Amino acid sequence: MAIRGSRHGRLLWAAGLVAIWLAYAGSPGCGEGVQEAAKDEPKGWRETVIEMVSGITLAAEHGTLFYAYDTLAYPGQPVELMASVISLKEMEGVEGADVEFLLGQTSLGKVKTDSGGHARLNWTPPKPGDYGLTAKIVAVPEKDFEDMLKCAPTPLLVSARTKDTKFVVLDLDHTVVASSFFRVLFGGAKPMPESAEVVKELSKDYSVIYLTQRPGLLTVKSKNWLTGNGFPRAPLLVSEFKQAVGDSGKFKTGRLKALREQFPNVAIGIGDKISDAEAYVANGLKAYLIPHYDRQDDGDVRDMAEKVGKLNQDIQVVDDWEQIRAGILKARKYPPGTYAAGLKALAGKLEADKRKREEEKRRRKRREEEDDD
Repeated sequence: MAIRGSRHGRLLWAAGLVAIWLAYAGSPGCGEGVQEAAKDEPKGWRETVIEMVSGITLAAEHGTLFYAYDTLAYPGQPVELMASVISLKEMEGVEGADVEFLLGQTSLGKVKTDSGGHARLNWTPPKPGDYGLTAKIVAVPEKDFEDMLKCAPTPLLVSARTKDTKFVVLDLDHTVVASSFFRVLFGGAKPMPESAEVVKELSKDYSVIYLTQRPGLLTVKSKNWLTGNGFPRAPLLVSEFKQAVGDSGKFKTGRLKALREQFPNVAIGIGDKISDAEAYVANGLKAYLIPHYDRQDDGDVRDMAEKVGKLNQDIQVVDDWEQIRAGILKARKYPPGTYAAGLKALAGKLEADKRKREEEKRRRKRREEEDDD
């Protein structure tokens, strides 16, 4: 059989797609359209839902999720290229498909996918630089999979760097994206103000790495969003599915440790979670934290003030990308104690405003009762 996989893997895939489907179907005006389209023949309800939702959320096409993994490498040393071919109907990797890796029009080789749907090929970048490669499905193991041959080639980036290269590591959600990844899935996600411009400036002095807990199946959607919003092309390092539903701090700590072993000058990390900042510091990076909280909720603001106040004093806590620019390029300091004090003052103001509104509401009610009398 061309399709294989563990029951555990199938359950993970099913859970992921069901969660995405529920989020989509629960959106105003969306459920009815999908349900109506699902009545079309010859496809059944299940196939239609999977194809439509996956096309919208995962950038899948022709019943296939096809993506390749960006990677870092040393010049003159072999690196593994990898692409994945997933059948949406089966929710599993396709074994025995032929995938060709290309640099421009030059073929680097063809390989068959393994039982997990992964095609792997070793290649050696000749010198430092960014190599924009593509992977293409060129043959399928069964007639049922012929539509996969219509899939567009998928991009992957090999960034060949010397060991002493300086890097800055960026999270995506609530860091360069002004929302969670669900906005990216369904469209409408905007970049954080000034984020693309500042990242471009930083890329003149540092090599950029996008490090996200998003799973590999969101690779195409994530790359398209970064490119479409003017961010510099750089390696996008993603998680495995089981890591995506696990602890963010644990995932980031592990990946950063591996990166620092390969490139000791991974120097700066930027993210929105306290666990991100702690992972950066634990691995010897200078950390910038853009805290994500509800600025109109006094309780949320006060909770964040307490958390920020306990942070390692080496962590820089900022409100926006302008402050990140000033911190990295102009050596300005943004200590957590100062930020926490500002949050406490804001929480106090919000609480005072709330009391005023409640008092005004009580006065109006008393006046209304007096008028009724």
